[in-house]
Amino acid sequence: MRVRTITILVFANLLFVSSLIWFYPSTSDFRCDNPFWNGLSEARASFNILEISSITELPEEVEGVALLLIPYTPIEDWEIGLLSSFLKRGGVLIVMDDYGYGGDLLRRLGIRDLLFTHELLVDPLFCYKNPKLPRAIRLSHEFTGVKDLALNHASTLEASGTVEVLAWSSSFSYLDQDGDLEHDDGEPMGGFAVAARLRVGEGWLIAVSDPSILINSMIDLYDNKSFFERLLEIHGVEKVFLDVSHLPTSRLDRAKSWLREAYVLASSPGFSILIITLMLIVSLSPIWFEELRGLGGAEGGLRNR
Repeated sequence: MRVRTITILVFANLLFVSSLIWFYPSTSDFRCDNPFWNGLSEARASFNILEISSITELPEEVEGVALLLIPYTPIEDWEIGLLSSFLKRGGVLIVMDDYGYGGDLLRRLGIRDLLFTHELLVDPLFCYKNPKLPRAIRLSHEFTGVKDLALNHASTLEASGTVEVLAWSSSFSYLDQDGDLEHDDGEPMGGFAVAARLRVGEGWLIAVSDPSILINSMIDLYDNKSFFERLLEIHGVEKVFLDVSHLPTSRLDRAKSWLREAYVLASSPGFSILIITLMLIVSLSPIWFEELRGLGGAEGGLRNR
């Protein structure tokens, strides 16, 4: 009985801890299951965004499909090949980045006319609450009804050649290269491009220099939601996939990922048979032990005779 009790307690504790991990929402930046200020739960509900853990999970048919990529970790060489193919076949790649690996991604895709500056955009006049929350106040004529975007510690873009700029900051904005929140000699003045697009093959590459416009605390400010809605509409997007493999990852996210993999494994027929067999062994072991004791006692009685 003692073995059985210990086994039951172990399984019960494992189930309790696993349930806590499974049901407690993520707190990591840009996660669709994060309902807090830095998550994308509202964006997921508004645009039916589906998370994928690898670019390989994109569908073969890319017409009407957009991949939202926030590259906070480096992009592998094999992923560059898949992204290039996705664009050439007609997919829409939306790269939202401020200080991550967006610039490296564009360079390795062979794009030279569109760059992320990775420098802090500040606007002391056209801003929301403070200069580090600048606004984009001029947008392309295609964004009918969209007037202002609220940005959050945003960077900017350098666009040339055939690149079409979709949104600009005000002429009062500047790049705060030394971080003192004051415009110093030599620091470039705006307006700056903060959203732009470029034809690549049959598809579109769209760059936005601030992924925070979609987080729960920002999406309803000014026209952020309308901007993204119109962005999808202009490019004929019907399905949006968010790649989470290049987002910041917490221990909780890793534990959730492990549980999902364990669930898939446990759902396989072979593993199910193994679990049932182990449960039967644990359940019947007390009976077997009693029978073994009885046999031992019977043999002892015969020897005494």
